[in-house]
Amino acid sequence: MVKKEFSFPFLSIKTEAGLSLIERLSKTSIAKRSGWVFILLLPVLAAITIYFVLSSIVNILTNPNVSVMIRELGPAINLPWPGVNPYLPVVYGWVALLLGMAVHEFAHGVQARASGVPVRSVGLMFVLIFPIAAFAEIDDKELEKTSLKKISSTLAGGAGMNFFTAIAALLILLLIVSSLVPITDGILIKRMDQEGPAYKVGIKPGDIIVGVNGLKVNSLQDFINIVEPVYKPGINMTFDLVRDGEKYVYEFTLVKNPDNSSRGYMGIQEYIPLGDVAENYASALWRFPSREALIYIVLPTLPGATTSAPFSDLLHSYYVSDSFLGNNFYEVSNLLYWIWLINFNLAIFNAIPLYPLDGGYVFKFTCRRLLGKKAGETGIKLLVYSVSLLLVALIVFMIAAPYLM
Repeated sequence: MVKKEFSFPFLSIKTEAGLSLIERLSKTSIAKRSGWVFILLLPVLAAITIYFVLSSIVNILTNPNVSVMIRELGPAINLPWPGVNPYLPVVYGWVALLLGMAVHEFAHGVQARASGVPVRSVGLMFVLIFPIAAFAEIDDKELEKTSLKKISSTLAGGAGMNFFTAIAALLILLLIVSSLVPITDGILIKRMDQEGPAYKVGIKPGDIIVGVNGLKVNSLQDFINIVEPVYKPGINMTFDLVRDGEKYVYEFTLVKNPDNSSRGYMGIQEYIPLGDVAENYASALWRFPSREALIYIVLPTLPGATTSAPFSDLLHSYYVSDSFLGNNFYEVSNLLYWIWLINFNLAIFNAIPLYPLDGGYVFKFTCRRLLGKKAGETGIKLLVYSVSLLLVALIVFMIAAPYLM
């Protein structure tokens, strides 16, 4: 039976469908043993969010270019709804978001039942037509009567399962990316000066440089090693190119560099080493905690970021998977990417001790059990609300600061 409740602008849809599955899963050994994992993981996820917020604020305050870049992206970058946020794709984004919300609340329900706490229903919460949350309606009174461990595992289960879903999606994505090979080994030309000699002889953005002066080019280093020793005005260059599967040869003469007359200038302003892009993306995770791993949280839809992901709209047509996916890796890779990113963000955001998020509830119940006799209920509320207000202030400042600088 489906039950609808509407209180403008909020609409909740509840159903008992799925409760039997929650009950079955709660009786598994994994559900009963994972509680401590979720509890220990929660503060780690919260720390990641707080680190991101604080480091973002520091970057905004110390680097004016960061504020300029954020203003250029526009305030919609902060919105969580695909399509409304122009950088979150509609189809992949909504599938990943709905999956993330379902995983989150289903995990709450499973952990609640594993702890012996009743679950009345499951459902979705909307603001008008926009889903903002899934939920498992847990008996709060019964939950409060249980031990702190059971309360914490129930509340931490959602963020924990979002995290493990994210990691699973990322690992599968990297497995696919590791199978990608360029359709042609070489250097992709992305941007050119139309007044430069290379453009004037017919070389175009989108061409792939596969040879220079009779020498083969497989990587950016190959290109540099061949060009750099002869990069002087008046030197003739011969480029072997691939365009739309066809081979072309172009010759042109280097002119004086506008910024340094002793150096040559061909007018090719941006290159993309196709082999390096796929290899770097597939291997960056194994270089964690190097900052290179941050490539996975940079949206491939952002201006300037399309060159870092081989499955982006800009680059995917230049690769093929040597797995069974072949040319069909694009759709699967993008879906996995957004499942990874959205679930990761749901995990780390819900973990922070901001009431009434999951982390906020865990913080409140922990303070009540550990400090209740000394601080009293008033003191506990003051502490919980103070921490929440501080976190809200930091997040609001992070969002607003680029427009105030």
